[in-house]
Amino acid sequence: MSPIATDNNLADLVSDLSEAFHKFTNETSKLSILLARSEAPIPPENYDELREQSIAEVQAFEEYLNRKEEIFAHLKVESR
Repeated sequence: MSPIATDNNLADLVSDLSEAFHKFTNETSKLSILLARSEAPIPPENYDELREQSIAEVQAFEEYLNRKEEIFAHLKVESR
């Protein structure tokens, strides 16, 4: 593989990582807003919304971690 192709692949991976992190921060913000509006204990009607947003946040974080691992694999660096 040529250096230019490798650099393009790395640039694509970094772009994907950035998008995944942006999505994660958006999902985190949404969850934070929901939690700030919620009462203790959480009413049943709000529980489903919080649960769904928590799942969305975790999925976005997992996507971010996957993209990070792809970059480490591309660079042949062991993740921490």
